[in-house]
Amino acid sequence: MGPVRSTRLPGPLDAWLESRLMLHPHKSSSEVLVELIHGGLRLREGYMAIHRRALEALAHDVGAASAYVRALEDTFGSEYTSHLQKWLVADGIRVELDPSVHAGD
Repeated sequence: MGPVRSTRLPGPLDAWLESRLMLHPHKSSSEVLVELIHGGLRLREGYMAIHRRALEALAHDVGAASAYVRALEDTFGSEYTSHLQKWLVADGIRVELDPSVHAGD
């Protein structure tokens, strides 16, 4: 294993996160951060490209692609999954989904 790295958040983001932690002193910082991420905060650059590549890899596996899209929709919302689907279609990639999944409508 290599050295442990610690990355500091930019000052304004760090202050914002600290203010959220103060609002919920009974919760751990990890718990608050997970809630913020689930609620739509994206801390990692390129997250949409990662999801697009994953969907492209699952393009012909209806069950896996449908489960992945449902998970994305639960986390990021239907507009996000619709945008991903349109991006794939624009590149000529059709992702097969279960008819109960409405991404891209």
